[in-house]
Amino acid sequence: MGVDHEDMLRAGKPADFSFRRLTYIDVAKFLETVGLEGARFTRVAGVPGKGEKKKFLTRSIWLNNNQLRSITNMDILTEAVLEYPDQLGWIDFSFNRISEIDECITKFKYLKIVYFHGNCISDLDEVKKLKPLINLRSVTFHGNPISNHPQYRSFVIAILPQLANLDFTPILANEKKFVQPSDLIRKKEKKNAK
Repeated sequence: MGVDHEDMLRAGKPADFSFRRLTYIDVAKFLETVGLEGARFTRVAGVPGKGEKKKFLTRSIWLNNNQLRSITNMDILTEAVLEYPDQLGWIDFSFNRISEIDECITKFKYLKIVYFHGNCISDLDEVKKLKPLINLRSVTFHGNPISNHPQYRSFVIAILPQLANLDFTPILANEKKFVQPSDLIRKKEKKNAK
């Protein structure tokens, strides 16, 4: 009886590389020092299965609780550790030191969940980089400097109308209908045009 890779992807545990003291994504160094064997198994009682290329059969990567300053090269890392990197659906970058969202994240067309909470993102414009991710349903930014902006929630909902949840809180129909922080968006666009 053959292995159904679709079933394994659906039920797959995350590739959990949290708490590995990673400061940046250097794939060669990652494979040398952490490797696929470095995936944590205690938090979710196991690691994902592997496919024909000896890479993980999962749609989830957890890189939370490291010391990452950037997500640059995330696409290359995903190619190195996942059997089907184009199927990635969930990335956890929470509790790092990330200040910018690299546009490499837009390569993941099926991404539904991204956690950025507990980072250092201070520019609301960084949120706009997620706009091409039309399948994105849940994102977190609480614990970043941007979440202290008085129109933060309205801004994110206006920029990412595809979202169903922001910071683990459902987005209500009224929020989507009535909340359009057009003044804030226009000010930011004018500032960027200068």
